Amino acid sequence: MDMWHRKIHFKDNADRRIQLLRFINFCNTVKPHKSLNNATPYEILFAYFNQPFCKQP
Repeated sequence: MDMWHRKIHFKDNADRRIQLLRFINFCNTVKPHKSLNNATPYEILFAYFNQPFCKQP
């Protein structure tokens, strides 16, 4: 399996850190996951934290 960081030439450690953060952001907010029914982790967390836990009368 090819690793994403082996395909990119980094200028320095700061550039590597920025690229890593971009990759993490992509995986969590853009890329659908089969195990989450093609939702992103962000969508799952957003739905979870925005559901009403207690209904007030």
